[in-house]
Amino acid sequence: MNIMDNAITDQDSRQTTECEVRISTGVAPEDVESLLDMAAACGMFNNDELSTAEGMVWDCAYQGDSDACRFIQARTNETDGDTLAGFLCYGAIAQWPDSFELIGISVTPRLQRQGIGSAMLAEMERQAAARGAKRILVETEGGRTFEAARTFYEANGYDREDRFLRQFIPKEGGVVYRKDFESDAQERQPQ
Repeated sequence: MNIMDNAITDQDSRQTTECEVRISTGVAPEDVESLLDMAAACGMFNNDELSTAEGMVWDCAYQGDSDACRFIQARTNETDGDTLAGFLCYGAIAQWPDSFELIGISVTPRLQRQGIGSAMLAEMERQAAARGAKRILVETEGGRTFEAARTFYEANGYDREDRFLRQFIPKEGGVVYRKDFESDAQERQPQ
């Protein structure tokens, strides 16, 4: 488990409080409801995506992480106790063993822009690389609503992928980002 300290500003009181943010892997049964509530509250997932997320969370909570689905959580120890600050879900892409997909990421709005999302991305990248990943792909929407998400990926070293990849074809209007772990990433070979 990685630990990082982070100053978090409470938007309502405009006070800065110090708290610890813990990054951990996995989902326990008692985490399910808070993860699903956060996914629904963020407003970035449609009903089909929420339904898929629900199945993945329950499966991971009771069967453990799998190659196709792993969760990373960020939690804080604020004055009201241990609180979910964000989560990330990722997995290996079937038939493409050296490639992983960031399936979804969410940080509670009042804690955004504090480095929590970047810390979860870094932990995902560390874990994926340890499992033999050569790249991570993520799809987001192209519209104005998702502009902050695209900026976030770019700020964290993800490059916009301007061509279709055999195992990763975006839905209409989708934008794919890619982060390579190989030193010769600039000279990408066709997939």
